[in-house]
Amino acid sequence: MAKERLATDTAPDFTLVDTQGNEVRLSDFRGKKHVLLVLNRGFI
Repeated sequence: MAKERLATDTAPDFTLVDTQGNEVRLSDFRGKKHVLLVLNRGFI
């Protein structure tokens, strides 16, 4: 069974590419108040 996640748990670090092709890590925002992650999947 999967471990239950708590609101106090730290999210695992990951890297994504922004719209300009730059790599952005979640850890780059450590210590900031809020992080908003938007995943845009375009359908044609």
